Amino acid sequence: MPKSKYQQIIEEHCSKEAVTIPTGFYRRSAGHLAVIKYSGTQKQLVATTWTKSADVINYLTNYGNEHCQINDFKKGIELVWNGAKSLTVRQAV
Repeated sequence: MPKSKYQQIIEEHCSKEAVTIPTGFYRRSAGHLAVIKYSGTQKQLVATTWTKSADVINYLTNYGNEHCQINDFKKGIELVWNGAKSLTVRQAV
């Protein structure tokens, strides 16, 4: 199966930033919103990616938001969760 546009962009970003990509990432088509979790000095992409910010917020609410980075690869920006119902721009990726 050929790579989707965002799968390729995310892979390139992860390669450049030394982020581990889990095998589950390849199980479905990649969305433009991705979460990278930090654990000590290691960074790992969350296998699921999303197309709606509400889904990202749901993930952060249910599975934790400590030590993570949220990227919007469609807009080329890093987002931050305000703890409520929205994501705001932190900086360009």
